[in-house]
Amino acid sequence: MDEYEVKMLEKIDSGVMLTERELKELCFEYNEVDRIEGDNRRWCRSVKSIIKFGERYFALDWQEGLTECQENEFCSQPYEVEENTYEKTITVTEWKKK
Repeated sequence: MDEYEVKMLEKIDSGVMLTERELKELCFEYNEVDRIEGDNRRWCRSVKSIIKFGERYFALDWQEGLTECQENEFCSQPYEVEENTYEKTITVTEWKKK
């Protein structure tokens, strides 16, 4: 791990609140493993970014602005998550012409 990763892990593990700048760095300038987008609302959409530090994964929930006038919002702190892979079967109802 590089010095930045160690610094961020120490802050997260000790419960220190990351600044908005640090949250943006995690989200946009670091190794994002996955990005889960929620539904679009009028001005923004919820996003969960999964970031990897060494062998640990962290989620960061934030709001993405959908217009050039809307800023991205980072109101939550990152939290540790783990990968859970499983098979999922779903039932789909579609309507077709008779």
